[in-house]
Amino acid sequence: MAKDRYLYAHASRVFHLETNPGNARVLVQRHGERDVWLNPPPIPLSMQEFDSVFELPYTRKPHPAYGRLKIPAYDMIRFSINIMRGCFGGCTFCSITEHEGRIIQSCSEDSVIREIETIRDTDRDFKGNISDLGGPTANMYRLQCKDEKIEASCRRLSCVYPGICSNLETDHKPLTKLYRRARNLKGIKHIFIASGLRYDLAVRDPEYIKELVTHHVSGRLKIAPEHTEDNTLSKMMKPGIGSYDQFKTLFERYSKQAGKNNT
Repeated sequence: MAKDRYLYAHASRVFHLETNPGNARVLVQRHGERDVWLNPPPIPLSMQEFDSVFELPYTRKPHPAYGRLKIPAYDMIRFSINIMRGCFGGCTFCSITEHEGRIIQSCSEDSVIREIETIRDTDRDFKGNISDLGGPTANMYRLQCKDEKIEASCRRLSCVYPGICSNLETDHKPLTKLYRRARNLKGIKHIFIASGLRYDLAVRDPEYIKELVTHHVSGRLKIAPEHTEDNTLSKMMKPGIGSYDQFKTLFERYSKQAGKNNT
């Protein structure tokens, strides 16, 4: 198969079709005299279970084997908070769905706040700036299918391509509420958002974009349109450039209102 790109692409598609834990089937592939058995993805954790995992007594430090070595990757995420796992985007070039799941698992608001407070109260080097509240995607926090039965039977490769599914809950209010509560904590100067933004979802909630621009970015924001041409974007299972244009218009409007320079 490694020498046959068409067979490889077919295998990849079959694999992607079995990413919904509600209906995924076991996959078996022959290798010589043996079979490779791939189990379906596990059922997602409840929010309470998810919180219990995230609130285990982690050290939040590199392995002692690194000694005093400077680790740039650690410096980048040292004061960041992971608030969710998973992605339902299904982009053809990305493997997040495969290793984190297609159903979003989110920490509770209280759990996120407790983690921020733990960093604030225990890390001597913390200066009041949280570098990120995010995950694989900045703005999929608590987004999910409106109907559990529909979700369990769905065989779509993506919840947002070729268009956003009518059964997908796209309300960003829980995330906006989390941002507001986090930035008002004692001892917190700034809450930045550094995770990648899914702008086709963000434009569904202009109030979220206004909140993001006004309080959580400097006036500039990194996003990944990936391409401008529909033919190429369709192969990547990404939204058309129209969604980007909508987001850009809103971003510039709210940046101007907030007195931020985004040129």
